[in-house]
Amino acid sequence: MSVAIVQGSSSGLGLALTRHILRNTNLTVYALTHQSSSTNVRDRITSNLDKGKERLTVLSEIDVREERGLEKAAETVRHREGKGCVRLVACLAGVLHPEKSLGVIDLQAALSTFQINTLGHLLTYRHFVPLIPNKREFRSLTTSWHETEDPARGLVSGGNSLCFSLSARVGSISDNERGGWYSYRASKAALNQVIRCLDHALVNKSSSAIAVGYHPGTVLTSFTSPIIGKDAKPDLEHGRLTVDQAIQHMTDVMGKVNRTEEDKWGGRCWDWRGSRVEW
Repeated sequence: MSVAIVQGSSSGLGLALTRHILRNTNLTVYALTHQSSSTNVRDRITSNLDKGKERLTVLSEIDVREERGLEKAAETVRHREGKGCVRLVACLAGVLHPEKSLGVIDLQAALSTFQINTLGHLLTYRHFVPLIPNKREFRSLTTSWHETEDPARGLVSGGNSLCFSLSARVGSISDNERGGWYSYRASKAALNQVIRCLDHALVNKSSSAIAVGYHPGTVLTSFTSPIIGKDAKPDLEHGRLTVDQAIQHMTDVMGKVNRTEEDKWGGRCWDWRGSRVEW
């Protein structure tokens, strides 16, 4: 139970989270990327990294729109690490086509948005959740932590495993005061429903995992620069963060998720402050 799966690991928050896990935990990381060269992605992840390189495997050409690639990736992890090996599944792949009016809706772009932002997460969970230990297996595995440290080292709560999806506040229907961004908003709203359904399934199957969605704020990356501009500056008061700030807040929230607080966390979406994002 010492494996982290990071989907969407080649850039932005996915790249930064992969580096954080290698630097700050003892988890073995399988970094999934749609890019064709695992060497190039590995070089970016390990650049100036002082530890953890030996725990990294990059699985390339994993396009979340093609289920067979995800299936093969899960088979690889199962073959190498065994069943019940996965502690964290983090889905961070996403795409944004910010339509501002009905007239600019493009069917193929909208379908691609749903394939990546919603169904890509769902299919990732379909193939990797079976590798997460159930509660009984989890309790058995954690007995060894009396002698050795939890390999997650606080990234994930010591009492559970974690399914973690990058969602967005704009996926909230009740918070939608401006409209626009039809496909992106709808894909994130649908993702929140996926997370809700998944968490129910995890409970019903006695899985050790909890499923949550997460709004990271507006992070200064190539993903957001077409929207906020390349010269935008961080502003915590208004939820605009550097990548380093975003990862710090993200991992803080990840480490707090648990089922001991009257099931407060499971199946819900949380923001970078640790506050709940209403549907």
